[in-house]
Amino acid sequence: MATNHGPHRLVFGETGEAAADDVDVAPALAPRREGDPRAATRGTARRAPWAGLLFAALLLAPGALSAGPPERATADRVGPGPAADPGSRRAVALTFDDLPATAVAGGDCDAATLLDLNRRLLAHLARFEAPATGLVTASRVCDELRGAVLPAALALWLDAGHDLGNHTFSHPDLDRTELEAYESDVIRGEAPLRRLLAERGRALRYFRHPLLHTGADRARKEAVDAFLAGRGYIVAPVTIDNQEWIFAAVYARAKQRGDGETMRRVASAYLPFMEEVFAFFEGWSREVVGREIPQVLLLHANELNADHLDELLGMMRRRGYVFVTLDDALRDEAYRSPDGYVGPRGLSWLHRWALARGMEPRQEPREPEWLSELLREGRR
Repeated sequence: MATNHGPHRLVFGETGEAAADDVDVAPALAPRREGDPRAATRGTARRAPWAGLLFAALLLAPGALSAGPPERATADRVGPGPAADPGSRRAVALTFDDLPATAVAGGDCDAATLLDLNRRLLAHLARFEAPATGLVTASRVCDELRGAVLPAALALWLDAGHDLGNHTFSHPDLDRTELEAYESDVIRGEAPLRRLLAERGRALRYFRHPLLHTGADRARKEAVDAFLAGRGYIVAPVTIDNQEWIFAAVYARAKQRGDGETMRRVASAYLPFMEEVFAFFEGWSREVVGREIPQVLLLHANELNADHLDELLGMMRRRGYVFVTLDDALRDEAYRSPDGYVGPRGLSWLHRWALARGMEPRQEPREPEWLSELLREGRR
C-alpha cells in the first residue's frame, strides 16, 4: 500500500510520497509557490513582460511546437497483458492532475513547452478516442504568463470534449495548511475554470484533494467535506494509484539536461511498471469489492506522458479496457460506498473501502530502486 501523497516538496505529483518524504525536487524544476518559504529557488529565468507576444505567435502556429522524444520506447517491449474474462469488459476513467503541466523540462514560464505538452497529450487521447478529466492547478503557470497561457491550455482540453476539475490553485497539503487558507486556495483555483466552463454551457463539478489528503482528523475532514459540498463539488476518487510521478520527475530532469540514455531507460521501465500496477488493482478490486469495478486512474500532465501516453493506452486496451468518462465510472454502485477514512495517508479509494471492511490494505507495486536513487541524486 502506498501511503502516498506526502509533503508537496515533491512537486511532480501526488503519489508515492511514503517512499520519498525526505526528497526535495531539483531546484531547476521546483515550482515557485507564493507565500511558501520552503519553495526551492527557481532554476529557469523569469520571462519579461513581452513574453505574452511570443505566446500569441505560438498559438497561431501550433504545429511548430511539436517535438517528440529522442527515441521512443515501443509498446512491443511488453507482451500483451491478460485479456478480460470472456464476455466482460474492463473500464477505466483517465484523470490527469496538475494541469496544465508538471515535471516540465522547460519550466512553468515556457509557453511553447506548456502548450505543446498539452497538445501532445490530447493527440494521444484522440487517437484512442479516450475521454479524460483534467484536474487543474492554476499556479503551474508562472505569474507573467498565467493570464494568457492558462486559459489557452485549458481551452484545448474543453474544445476536445474533455472535462476539467479543480485541484486547488497552489496545491496545498490539507494536513499542513490552516483550514481557512485551504478553502481560500480552493476558491482561488475555481475562477478560471468556472469562467471557461460557463462559456461552453458547462459547470465546474469535480474536485480532487492535493496529495489525496482528505483530512488527518475527523473534524477537519468533515469541515472540508461540508465546504466542498456547499460549493457543489463531487470529489474525484482514485482507485489506481501509482508511482508515475517518480518516473516523470527523473524523465523531466533527464530531458532538461539532454540525457537521452536516461530518458530511454525510464520510458522502457514505465510501461511494465504500470502494467504491474494495473494487475495489482484488478486483483485488489476483486478482493475488496468482489468484482472488477470501473477504475479511476491517476496520472499527471507531464513530459513522460506527453511522449509515451499512447503506449500506456495501448497496454490498457490489450488488457481489455474501454475508456469511459469519470461520470460513467462513478455511476457504478461501488462508488456509493462512503469514504470514511480519517488519517494522514493519501490512499486509493480501494484501500479506503478495504479499511472500512476491516481489511488490511496491501502494498501496491513500487518503483525500481535504481529509479528512486536517480530521484535522490537529483537533489544533490
